[in-house]
Amino acid sequence: MNEEKLKQLELLISQTASRLQTMQRELASARQKIRSQEDTINRLRESESELKTLREWKRNTVSALKKLEARIDKEISKTQKL
Repeated sequence: MNEEKLKQLELLISQTASRLQTMQRELASARQKIRSQEDTINRLRESESELKTLREWKRNTVSALKKLEARIDKEISKTQKL
């Protein structure tokens, strides 16, 4: 009977060790995925910052072009009156 219990214990230990190895692999995989997601998030944050900068530049450029257009239209009107 003790031999049967010993075999059962050895089987349980083997199964537990196998599960532990599987879980360790899954944990390593999950950590890698988390690192990858964190890298993606960081890249997106950098892109968001660049996008905000570009939007501001566009707004300023459009404003400057509108002012320039108004000046040109004004000058054209002046020359047409002459």
